[in-house]
Amino acid sequence: MAPSCHRGLRRLPTCRVGLTLAPATLVDTPPIRRGPAGVDVAMETGTGIGLDKKSETLYVKLLLGLRWTPEELGRELDRRESEVICLIDGLREEGLVVASGDVPGAYRAVEPCVALPALLSRRMHAPQMAQPRAAAIERFVKLHEYTTDRVSRPDSGHSRDETATLVERLIARAERDVIFLVPGGSPDGPGDVDGSCFELSKPIIDMSLRRGATVRSLWTSSALSHPAGAEHARWMADQGAQLRHVGSLPVRAIVVDGELAVQISEDRTVARVVRGGGGLERLNALADQLWQRGVGLRSPAGRAVSTGPRRPRSETVLRLLAEGLTDDAIARRLGCSVRTVRNDIACAMSALDARSRFQAGARARQVGLI
Repeated sequence: MAPSCHRGLRRLPTCRVGLTLAPATLVDTPPIRRGPAGVDVAMETGTGIGLDKKSETLYVKLLLGLRWTPEELGRELDRRESEVICLIDGLREEGLVVASGDVPGAYRAVEPCVALPALLSRRMHAPQMAQPRAAAIERFVKLHEYTTDRVSRPDSGHSRDETATLVERLIARAERDVIFLVPGGSPDGPGDVDGSCFELSKPIIDMSLRRGATVRSLWTSSALSHPAGAEHARWMADQGAQLRHVGSLPVRAIVVDGELAVQISEDRTVARVVRGGGGLERLNALADQLWQRGVGLRSPAGRAVSTGPRRPRSETVLRLLAEGLTDDAIARRLGCSVRTVRNDIACAMSALDARSRFQAGARARQVGLI
């Protein structure tokens, strides 16, 4: 029987379709599926993506549904609820799980194409922790996407969790520019600002910046006046996003590379993908016009909020490596020593199972690390 919190809720079939094998099979043996272009894809459990077996089992289970409560997960996995909560806390710290935007006390898995490259990036310079393997991550993501792509890909979501999942899958393809339009709302109205919506957006912002895309965010004064909004804006600035504010925003939307957009309802429960045509042209024109009119954010002391590249140096090294730059050229570009660059490259080669510096750059791009 499906978990009770799923009843009466529509799902995004391409994002949360259960695998045809039983969850126990996924845990006990690594099943093989025939993937795209005849490639065998294996779901490895506890053997390569950087999680212990219990945590990976829970993450796989979370991917089989839109959202779960600890009680439901405990019943499904035959574990105490307290143990499940402890595992969930660990996965949340790693960015693989977030609180549900729809059901209090429930949780959902962040899409593997977003969560696992981020995990690899964080662990790369933490040799004392279990190291994710690039090949295992690639297989895990391929299997998940292959099994979910067997049905038609939706262009809409009908809850906050569905909307967030849809956005994660689209943002994972961002290459150049992502712009967020963040309107505010009355404290008691459907467009209110709350901390949960910002937690849901952190993985996709991190993914966009890690891939080298420019992230711009337009805010209204009412959104910034809320403590949760102000805190999130500071976090975005610290990550290297560019922020401006305007008097009002007529729409809540995310525009990706100017090629597609996700338009989100005021209460964030309905999302619609806009691909091409006049609708996309109007959103692009609106975003550009508002950005030109926007004013840079200022701190409470009146100083402009500094925004700029604050991403880990290793990400930039890998990106320049993938572009074919030499160690000396990378060092000059970053203003650091050649020895520092070579240390970063050595760590990346080990984490990515690469035999050469150029293979490290190529694999980093292949698994979504950059």
